[in-house]
Amino acid sequence: MGYEECMKAKYKFYPNDKLLVEAFYGDIGMPDLIKIVDQQTKHDEFSAINKTISDIRAADFILSIEQLNDYIGELKKLMEEQPLRWAIVTNKPNSTALSMLIKQDPFFDNRIQIYSTLSAGLRFLGVDIIPNKLLTNSFHIVD
Repeated sequence: MGYEECMKAKYKFYPNDKLLVEAFYGDIGMPDLIKIVDQQTKHDEFSAINKTISDIRAADFILSIEQLNDYIGELKKLMEEQPLRWAIVTNKPNSTALSMLIKQDPFFDNRIQIYSTLSAGLRFLGVDIIPNKLLTNSFHIVD
């Protein structure tokens, strides 16, 4: 199996735009989400971020409702400390449903939007970057 087939996520910071771009791959469980968020928050650049775009089109989330609720709780704690706007890009029914469950929490009112394209998500965030250039080089990997 090649290295890219083992990858769970890749991400990149765009400090000038105060943006975190992340893409998820394959089966993603709660331990993977914890590892990804933990790795991202350890970067110095993370403290300046106020926008995130998550491309989850290549991922399948394996979470129970209890795990999802725990994850939403952790996201709320993180976003209380560091408020941000979040665009989620998805095209699968299960990932869309997961995203909608997060979005419907009153805490996330107007902070999260769900899109089917990166372009639409970037417009919501007010970022002018060409979508196919987002994660082409100098990104971080989470296995």
